[in-house]
Amino acid sequence: MHSIRRYLITALALTALPVFAETVQLRRAGNATTIAFEYITQDEAIIMVKRLDTDAVLNYKWEDLDLDWVKKNNPKVWAEREQLLAEAKSEKKMTKKEAEADPFAKEAAPTDAKSFLVSLTISLQDGLKGINLGQNRIDAVCNEFQLEETQFWAGYEDLKRASKITGKNEPVAEEPKEKEKSTKALSPKAKAAAAKTKARSAENAAAEASARADFAADARPFNTVGYLRMLAEGGTKGKPIWMMLRRTTSDREAMKQIFEKYSQIAGDLAEKPETKASKSELLVLKKALENGAESLGKVTRETLVLEARLQTDCRAILTLVIR
Repeated sequence: MHSIRRYLITALALTALPVFAETVQLRRAGNATTIAFEYITQDEAIIMVKRLDTDAVLNYKWEDLDLDWVKKNNPKVWAEREQLLAEAKSEKKMTKKEAEADPFAKEAAPTDAKSFLVSLTISLQDGLKGINLGQNRIDAVCNEFQLEETQFWAGYEDLKRASKITGKNEPVAEEPKEKEKSTKALSPKAKAAAAKTKARSAENAAAEASARADFAADARPFNTVGYLRMLAEGGTKGKPIWMMLRRTTSDREAMKQIFEKYSQIAGDLAEKPETKASKSELLVLKKALENGAESLGKVTRETLVLEARLQTDCRAILTLVIR
């Protein structure tokens, strides 16, 4: 806001500087030289002046000037500065008051099992970015798991669809394809031979370009629900998702934090007298979320095989939450 205001004032000042412009004397901190300028304007951070011998307009940061000297020798300009600082301080106080009145400032706590499930389901749909292809070369990712690139991008799109929930809490149906390609894994030798004889398809190149653009734009097309569904399914369709999860520390940490947060909330709710009727349900949810957080915490870049425990935990959370 201050920059815009400064530019507008500069434009006006340059087009019509007053005949008897106010003069201001400035001195840099640690420098004995004092120079007189035509005073134009100022804000909390800078003072704008014009040289007396040329049309050059200069901006000096207040922090770079000898403030005690400027204050003593330019009382009128300094009084204006003090007024600006007072107004800025007042604005900040108002902002703080507004923040305190903001209904989003404090998260509403669930009061029973029903509101707990509603809140948890919403959090499980918080956006996640997925794999950073700027740090993970697609050929290296596929070679590590002996996957065709087409299969990886199919899984990438599957995760997007699995991350969407319809009115019945079901994943959005997969769009029909003209022809389903084989997802059979190639041996390293066969893959190397294929790479020499077959150029990369335009579809795969376009898919990677789109994914890179989405990541750079901070798009978040995935969420915890999608990961849970694909990991719970496992098998051929879950393999690309497992590859992504291993290489996406931020997604793993975000999901783990959700599980830990809500396992704590479930435990606290279970101890309240008013939720006695749903205590057993809340304790089951608490345990499932704790297990999910623990399993995710064990996943690293070096974890090559999808653990049966993690797959079981994903299925349990889905069964209990996404009904």
